[in-house]
Amino acid sequence: MAEQSSVSSDLWLLDGVTDFRTYSEQLVVQSRRSIAILTRDLDALLYATPEFVQHLSDFVRSSRNAQVQILIKNTKPAIESGHTLVRLAQRLSSKILVRKMTVEPNNKDMGYILGDTDKLLYKNDDAVHRGFFNGAAASEIKSLREEFNYLWQYGELEPEFQLLHI
Repeated sequence: MAEQSSVSSDLWLLDGVTDFRTYSEQLVVQSRRSIAILTRDLDALLYATPEFVQHLSDFVRSSRNAQVQILIKNTKPAIESGHTLVRLAQRLSSKILVRKMTVEPNNKDMGYILGDTDKLLYKNDDAVHRGFFNGAAASEIKSLREEFNYLWQYGELEPEFQLLHI
């Protein structure tokens, strides 16, 4: 169960997939312009739920400036499972951009979602559902966004994620 930190009313310590689902959905709903996701394998327990996919769909359709960027280290599980978020990205390819990481981040185990310039959902180890949500994380996001942009620059399109228009 999520526990509010004594340090800040905007900081919640998360433990378990239910906490991460709740706060990932909250981050998407509260965001207005940009969402950036860095993940090891596009964790289906978190990113393939109908609620998350619907919130992301609503987000990108809410504004012509809204955009989602997703960086995935290992795309194979998402390809093999027919991941619902990948299918959404195929339908909304100008709004949801997906790339495969070719350069490792500084912390190879972490995963996160950045919402606009102030919301952060952080997994200490992307394979384990433990971490935090911070709704006022402007200072932390700055360095994570710089690293994300660097990794994005070297990311590659995943041919298996591309939809062929015939």
